[in-house]
Amino acid sequence: MKNLLIISSKKYLSKKISDDIFKTVEKNNLKYDVFDVESDSKGLNKIDPDLIISIGGDGTALKAMRAAWEKNTSLITIGPGRLGYLVSSSENLENILKSWKNEDYDVVKRKAIIQNNDLSLPAFNEVVIIKNSPTRILDLELSMYGQKVKLRADGLILSTSLGSTAYNYSAGGPIIQNNLDVISITPISPFSKFPRSIVIDKNSLIEVSINKNQNYAIQFDGVVEVQEKSDQNLKYGYGLSDKSINILGTDNDPKLDLFLNQILR
Repeated sequence: MKNLLIISSKKYLSKKISDDIFKTVEKNNLKYDVFDVESDSKGLNKIDPDLIISIGGDGTALKAMRAAWEKNTSLITIGPGRLGYLVSSSENLENILKSWKNEDYDVVKRKAIIQNNDLSLPAFNEVVIIKNSPTRILDLELSMYGQKVKLRADGLILSTSLGSTAYNYSAGGPIIQNNLDVISITPISPFSKFPRSIVIDKNSLIEVSINKNQNYAIQFDGVVEVQEKSDQNLKYGYGLSDKSINILGTDNDPKLDLFLNQILR
């Protein structure tokens, strides 16, 4: 019997949508474990699912995407009420599960931005390099295509097309069609003259050099993974992964109506 992992939080597990999803899963004779995203993530090590379902908003979906990445399994992202940009309605869940059981289903592949070829830190929305000192800006140097550009700013956002409507958009970056495997480079409050964004192709490598004696953090999908104040210059390499995760029950449409209706109201 195939085993599912349902990832959610106490907030959503108490809602009717979770009960409905449990009933749908049970109706299809599938076993499942439930993991609370507020719990210690080490508990996931004991679970080896054939499919992951997330119930919640975009934050829960991102955590589930990382779990699917680590477990090398497919994912369904479900959102209650007002849908986010990474989640879908639960209306078609039963049909999706039946298609999955029959191994006759379509998937959308999502790549991640990785740092220094480290597959343990995937960023499906964005990597953010940001200052930790409120009174100092960062001195950075970007290298792409063998060309170097200096930048002084509060930070830098490296965004996937999926994450283009998140922090990237708030910082003035473009909305990018979800099926494009590209990286958008957007400065945060730049002091030096710099384009609002640069979009580069999937095979590009971005090297970011950070001068010594600067206090900064590096966030992967909103989670701080690096905090540094080094006495030497440091260099980080970023690119899109060859590896991807498979998401069922969604599409590559950018949901512009949902996005624009929310920000324009």
